[in-house]
Formats: sequence, structure tokens, C-alpha cells
Amino acid sequence: MSVILAPNGLPESSAWLFPEYDFSGMTLAAYSGVVIERILERGTWSEVNWLFNHYGEPKIAEWVQRHGFRLLSGRSFSLWRLVLNVKEFVAPDWAREAKAMGW
Repeated sequence: MSVILAPNGLPESSAWLFPEYDFSGMTLAAYSGVVIERILERGTWSEVNWLFNHYGEPKIAEWVQRHGFRLLSGRSFSLWRLVLNVKEFVAPDWAREAKAMGW
């Protein structure tokens, strides 16, 4: 299934993932972090395919390594670490403690 793109270049179907943003005003460069986060966490397979085609595996792997522990659910983080072969990742002590408490 192909993805229909909005005028800003994002998949139209992903608009619901960004309720606190003006979707039409989002740009692929300025919002890359939140786009990667939301589509990895809750996007459809078509949106995930678009994400990898647009940003590329190295950029997404780097994002998972630097931000995934804090911003993805444990399940999503484990999946994307496995898929992207991310062995080492950034996990500040405060973030580890918060996750351990269920936050």
C-alpha cells in the first residue's frame, strides 16, 4: 500500500500522531525527531516504510540509539534496537530510574 503525502511531505495518514502540532506547518527537517518517534511507536507499516525511505536507516538507528530509551515504549525500543542492530544506547540514570518506576 502506498502512502499519500500531504503538501508538507509527511504521510497524510499520520496527522493523528501529532495532535499538539499544526500538522500542515510541520517540515520534514525541523520535526524529524518527533516524526521518527511517533511513526516508530504508532505508525502503520506503510508509514514505517515511508520513514525508512525518507530518512534512511542510519539516521533512524542513530535516533534510536540517542533517544529511543527515553521516548519509545519498552516494547518498541526493544523491537527497533533488534531491527536496527543498535547494541549500545544512551540511557541517563534519571531515565532508567523513571522507567523502573513505571513512568
